[in-house]
Amino acid sequence: MYRKNLANKKIISALGVVLLAWAGFVFADRYIEESPMASPIIGSAIYSPPPNIAEVVSQVEVVKDIRYHESDNAFMDFYYPKDATGPLPVVLWIHGGGFIGGSKDSRQDYGMVLANEGYLVANIDYALAPGQLYPGPVIQANEALRFLQQSAAQYGGDMKRIFVGGDSAGAQIASQLAALQSNPALAETMNLAPAVSSEQLRGALLFCGLYDMQTVRDSGFPNIDFFLNAYTGAESFEAFGNIHEMSTIQHVTSDYPDVFISAGDADPLEPQSVALADSLRFRGVDVTDVFFRDTDKNLKHEYQYALDTNDGQETLGKTLDFLLEKSQPAQ
Repeated sequence: MYRKNLANKKIISALGVVLLAWAGFVFADRYIEESPMASPIIGSAIYSPPPNIAEVVSQVEVVKDIRYHESDNAFMDFYYPKDATGPLPVVLWIHGGGFIGGSKDSRQDYGMVLANEGYLVANIDYALAPGQLYPGPVIQANEALRFLQQSAAQYGGDMKRIFVGGDSAGAQIASQLAALQSNPALAETMNLAPAVSSEQLRGALLFCGLYDMQTVRDSGFPNIDFFLNAYTGAESFEAFGNIHEMSTIQHVTSDYPDVFISAGDADPLEPQSVALADSLRFRGVDVTDVFFRDTDKNLKHEYQYALDTNDGQETLGKTLDFLLEKSQPAQ
């Protein structure tokens, strides 16, 4: 069902270089922030749990490594409140990592924080490039929704109220997944059957993603060509025959679910989020955005996970407000 990369030695070699470079970047970023000689830096791409994480952990049930499909790396974790008394809205979360890395475990703290507020969070892994090429992860995310249709109730979930969300590459996958459920033309083009109805899909949570493949190279995001070349299997991702499918901005309709979207002012991908928000509003979709243009806050890529900062906590609060509003039972 999925395309495999049959000639990826060069990609794998380059992958090592990029990962080493990225590790160096993160280390340098942490060193600069912690060094007493450095100027204070407000933004951070380093994941930090909220101050009350111990309380959250004590109140949330965790079920690990449920297989949702027979494809590679198709595992799901469930998080839900231990004291839940009624059906819970469901949040499917898709991690980032440039399509080549990352895991659900890196998003567990965040998923548990959401769950603690009254949600069943399904946090998934998916097969990574270059071993798995596009559209594999989108297909897997759709299969995760299909699995939830059959299994969410077992963990207290209400599939009449479902959200999809993700960060960075995961936000791209989540945004395309939402388009797949709500745009029959895209579903036909991809030859995929949507796993849920657009009526079930209450919203999309999109953090610092990429949504327009025609303009994303211009963002200057580090190694963006490498990530997308690895994901598509093309020497140049713009030449990939199905690249237009990945441009969510081309596939949003008035039936697209309500959206919560955010990016930091120092994130090179921020213009991608702003453009998608504008396109959604133009089509009549309800959008809640959190942007920081002209604030000089220096909030970096994935600032949303710095839950020990005021900006991270404030955005979390707005995310929870969005979920609460959009998950109310239909009248």
